[in-house]
Amino acid sequence: MRIPRSSLVAKMSELKLLQESVVSEAEIDSLGHMNVRFYVLRASQAHFALLEELGIKTGPGQSWRRTDTYNRFHREQFAGANLGVLGGLISVEGSDGISGYYEIRNLDSNDTAATFVITSHVIESETEEIVTIEPPTASQFAAFQVEVPELSRPKTLSLLPPKRVSLEEISALVPEDSKPFSMNGRRRGLVLPEDCGASGRLKEDTDPMSILFRPQPGEDLKNMGPPVQRDEHDRRYSFAMMEIRSLSWHRPVSGDTILSFSADVQYGEKWRHTRRWMFSENSGELLGIGDHAAVCMDLDARRAIPIPARVREDMDRACLPDLA
Repeated sequence: MRIPRSSLVAKMSELKLLQESVVSEAEIDSLGHMNVRFYVLRASQAHFALLEELGIKTGPGQSWRRTDTYNRFHREQFAGANLGVLGGLISVEGSDGISGYYEIRNLDSNDTAATFVITSHVIESETEEIVTIEPPTASQFAAFQVEVPELSRPKTLSLLPPKRVSLEEISALVPEDSKPFSMNGRRRGLVLPEDCGASGRLKEDTDPMSILFRPQPGEDLKNMGPPVQRDEHDRRYSFAMMEIRSLSWHRPVSGDTILSFSADVQYGEKWRHTRRWMFSENSGELLGIGDHAAVCMDLDARRAIPIPARVREDMDRACLPDLA
């Protein structure tokens, strides 16, 4: 993903209001705030609404794919919050896709809740080949062109291409004994026919994470979001996402199983950078890579705290810094 650096400021007047919504109770997770997936959903909907407004369409047998999504969280949002998504275009480069910048703002306080840089491509649904798109006219692009502000640029994560590994390589590095919702370890998720579109592949608007973290046979995972635990001082804590980058190259087919391998690749006193590799069990193909930078948060004080010692010990044993 390339972010132009000709300017570090995107003024509000340059951003178009693309969507408004109110946070519902159903969008609140185990940490007491709006879950990550609903930020992504709002930004994604705004991105494609902007493309539709510009008249950039897919042809028969084609579909849009979010191939690279970077987002940074700035301020928690709670039930009842009135949110707006504002955005514009960064670049349109034919076979290199189309990129946009989006801000989710609390329309009552004007606080920035989260920011996104999204790159998408048109693909042939059957073959997953990238299609060169017809870009908007120069005047259309100029009317929607924005720059990415400094506050929205990566702080911990990198936007360089991540290191790819094979299924055999990562299987030898990540142990099998993992627990549901653990940030490290393995997970499996079966792709059902109803998860797929006409092409037989996982629908483009379905996040593979939702397949991995819905209840699997023998599990009862009712609470959305990461587990809430207590540290040595009896404080309720968990890990709250601060930055996420998701890369998507391929979609699994109906009946396939998504294999997920997660490991910390770097960490500090209060934060951890976890990387997730997702594969098709049927083909062994690398479907995508997700990076997460999360902070250890005291859920009652709503502030960052040092990662508990027993957790750091586990992180020390499982960390894969060579794959950062």
